[in-house]
Amino acid sequence: MTEKVSTDQYGRKTWNVDLYAEEAKNKNKRKEPSKESILAVEGLKSESYNEHRAQLIESSVSAVQKHTLINAEADPTATYGKNKRFGFFCPICDLSFRDTLALVDHINSPQHSKRAKALASASGASDENEDIGGVKRASAQEVAEKIEELVKKSIRDRSSDRNLGSIQERIQKRQEFEENKLRKRREKKLRKRANKVEISDEVGNSELQNAMGFQGFGTTKV
Repeated sequence: MTEKVSTDQYGRKTWNVDLYAEEAKNKNKRKEPSKESILAVEGLKSESYNEHRAQLIESSVSAVQKHTLINAEADPTATYGKNKRFGFFCPICDLSFRDTLALVDHINSPQHSKRAKALASASGASDENEDIGGVKRASAQEVAEKIEELVKKSIRDRSSDRNLGSIQERIQKRQEFEENKLRKRREKKLRKRANKVEISDEVGNSELQNAMGFQGFGTTKV
C-alpha cells in the first residue's frame, strides 16, 4: 500500500500528491445514508421537529452507558464515521461529540437541519407543512387555539376550579356583567330623575296653597 507521507534518502519528508487528491475526491462524493440515520428521521412526519430533536438528544445521552465494540486500529481522536471512539453520537450526521453542550449546539446548527431535511426528503418521511428548522407556519385558527390553550393552562395553574369555560364563554359572561352594570346605572338615574320631579311637584303645590290662602290648621290651646 502506498503511503501518503514518506522519507527520501536525505531524511526529508515527501507527500504523495496523487494519493491525497484521490482521497479528497472520494471524501467529496456523496455518501449513502446509514441505517441509523434513516431510522432517526422516520418519525419526522408524525412528530414535530422539536420533538424529534428532543428524542434524538435523549437517545444519544442514554446510549453513553452502553458498550460498543470498536476497532483497535481506529484513530482515538476521530469524531466521525466508523472510527468514532467516544462521546455523544448524532446518527443523522454520523458525528460524535465530547459533551452534551457540543451535541446540542450541533443539533441546533444549520448543518444538522440541512442533513435531516435531505434524509427526510429522500426517505419520504418529511412533512410538507413542517419546517425542518422547528418553525411551523401556523394559520390564524391555530394561533387562536394555541392562545386559548395557554390562557386556560395559566388559569388552571392559579385556580383549583376545573370547570372553566373557553375564552368565548368568559367574554360572554363579561359582556353580560357589563350590560347588567349599565342597566343598574340607568335605573339609578331614572330613580333620581323621578325623585326630582316629585320634589318639584311638592314645592309647586305648596306655593299654590300659599297664594290661595290655604294655611295649615293651628292649635287654639294656650
